[in-house]
Amino acid sequence: MSVALYRKYRPQRFADVSGQNHIKVTLQNELAAGKLGHAYLFCGPRGTGKTTMARLLAKAANCLNMQENGEPCNTCNSCVDIVSGRALDIIEIDAASHTGVDNVRENIINNARFTPSHSKYKIFIIDEVHMLSISAFNALLKVLEEPPSHVLFILATTEVHKIPVTIISRCQRFDFQKVIFNELVKRLHWMVGQEGIEVEKKVLELIAKNAGGCVRDAESLLEQVLSLGDKHITFDQVGLILPRTSYETLIDFSASLFRHDAKSAVSLLNKLIDEGVEVNNWYHNLLEFLRKLMLVKITGDETELLQDVDDNMLKKITALVADVPASEINRMITIFLRIKDLFKHTNILQLPLEVAIVEITDENRVNSATVPTTVVAVESKQILSSPPPVSPVTQSNPTAPSEIKPSEPEVSESDQNEEPPAANPPTPTIDDPTPPSPNPDVPAIRSDSGMSVTYNQILSRWGYIRECISKKNYTLGISLSVCKPYKLVGDTLTLGFIFGLQKDQVDKPTNIGLIKEILLEEFGARLDVATIVDSTIKLADVAPQAGKPSSPGAPTEIKIEQQETNDPIGQVLDAFGGTVVEKI
Repeated sequence: MSVALYRKYRPQRFADVSGQNHIKVTLQNELAAGKLGHAYLFCGPRGTGKTTMARLLAKAANCLNMQENGEPCNTCNSCVDIVSGRALDIIEIDAASHTGVDNVRENIINNARFTPSHSKYKIFIIDEVHMLSISAFNALLKVLEEPPSHVLFILATTEVHKIPVTIISRCQRFDFQKVIFNELVKRLHWMVGQEGIEVEKKVLELIAKNAGGCVRDAESLLEQVLSLGDKHITFDQVGLILPRTSYETLIDFSASLFRHDAKSAVSLLNKLIDEGVEVNNWYHNLLEFLRKLMLVKITGDETELLQDVDDNMLKKITALVADVPASEINRMITIFLRIKDLFKHTNILQLPLEVAIVEITDENRVNSATVPTTVVAVESKQILSSPPPVSPVTQSNPTAPSEIKPSEPEVSESDQNEEPPAANPPTPTIDDPTPPSPNPDVPAIRSDSGMSVTYNQILSRWGYIRECISKKNYTLGISLSVCKPYKLVGDTLTLGFIFGLQKDQVDKPTNIGLIKEILLEEFGARLDVATIVDSTIKLADVAPQAGKPSSPGAPTEIKIEQQETNDPIGQVLDAFGGTVVEKI
C-alpha cells in the first residue's frame, strides 16, 4: 500500500513547516534556552500543521543532540524512535474516541505518575481535545495544575471555544493560521520535484486555490492529480479532476449581485447545484467571502484574502469592490443571514438563496428612498398617495421637513355651479365606521366601489407590508416572500403561493391574525385573508415592491393604479388631459 503524500512528506524539522513563523520562532527559542512550559495549546483551522508541530516539539524536547537553533538532530536514538513510532514516552491520544473521564484517568493521570523509560520527558499529545466530556476536563485540570516535572502536555484543537477557560489559562496558547497562497504553491512545487513529476505551475496554483489555505487539503488534491500517472501533467488534464476554483464562482456571483442582475445570479447558482455543489457549504463560503470584502472596504487590509488567492486574483477582487460602498456589502450580508432559518423549512436546496437574490437585486427596494413626490392635477382632481404617519419625534423637531400641501386646483366655469366637495372627506372601511384621513390636509384615495382599499393599492404597498410583518414575526415574513397578492374579491384578500410549504406556514391562525392586523393598520380596512397555491407564479412575480418609506421624513412615493407603462403618472395625464402643477 502506498503512503499518502501528507504522511510521506510530513516535516521533520521546524524549517520544513509551511508558514506559522510566529509559532516556530517562539518554540525554537524556548527549546534553545531550555525554558519549556509544562502545557501547550495549539488551535486553528484544520490542515494547518497543529499535530505536525506537536510531534516536532516532542522530538526536539527529547532530542539527545539538539542543535543550537532548537532543531532536532533526527539522527539520535530518541529522534529515530519518535519518527518510527516506537517511542514509549510519546503518548498520542485521540480525544474524539476517548472522551470519557475513565480514559483520562487510565491513559493520562495514571501514566503521568511514572518517570520516562528512556527519554527526558514523558509527553502527552491530545488531539481534538475539545471532544472531551466535562468530567474528563475536570480530571485533566488537576494534573495540569500540578504536573510532574517530567511531564509535558500538548493539546490540539480546531474548536478552542469549546475548551473550558480553566484549561486554556494553564497552557501556552498558539493560534495557527491558514497558509498564504504563495507558501502553499512553493510547498507543492517541492513535493512534485521529490516525486520526479513535472506539473504545470497553473495546476499547482489551481490546487492551492481549491485548498483554501489548508496544507493537508492541498497535499490530498495533489495526490489525486498525480494519480493520472503521467510524467508531465497539464492544466487541461487537471480540469477533468479539480472543480473550478470556488473563488472564481464567488467573484462572478457577487458581481451579479452588485449589478442587480438577478438572472445571472440565479443561473449561476442553479448551475452550481447541477454540478453537485453542497449548498450549505457554499452558503457559508459566500458569507465568509462577503465579510472579507467588507473588511477590505473598511480597513484596506488584504491579509485574509492573501491567504486564499494570488496577486492577480486579489487585483480582480479589488476592482470588483472599488465602486461598491461597504454599506451595500453589509446589506447583502444581512439579507443572506436572514434566510438561514429558511433552509430548515424547504426541500428545495437553492430556494432560500434565490429568495435572497431577488431581495438584494430589487431595484425598487434599493431606490425607494430617492423617488420624488409629485402632485398631479387632472381636470380639477388631485391624485395622491396617503403619506406615512408623522412620528412624534418629527412633529416636535423644528428642523423636520414641512408638511406638503397640494396646490389649489384651477376651477372652470362649469365647475363653479357644482356643489364643492366637503373638506376632509372621510374614508369608509368595510365593517367599521369611517376613520379620519391620515392627514387632514390631504384627502385619502377612494375607489369607485366606495371601499377604502383596492387590489392595486395592496399590490403596490406589498413590499412595505411584508417588512412590517417581518419585524413582528421574521419566519412569517420569509414565508410571505414567496407569495403575492392574488386577488381581492369583496372583503377577502387571496394570497398566491409558489409552494405549499410556505402556504401551510401562513395558514396558522396566529399568522393570519397578524396579517389582518397589519392590513388594518395600513389601510384602515378589515380584510379576511385566504391562501392558494399556484405553480404558475414565478420568483420574479413575487419580488417585493417598495411601498411607502420606512423612515419618517423620507420622500413619499406616489402610487397610482397599476398600468402597463413604465410611467403611470404620464399615462393618467395623457388620458385625462391633465398637467403637472407642482413637482417636489
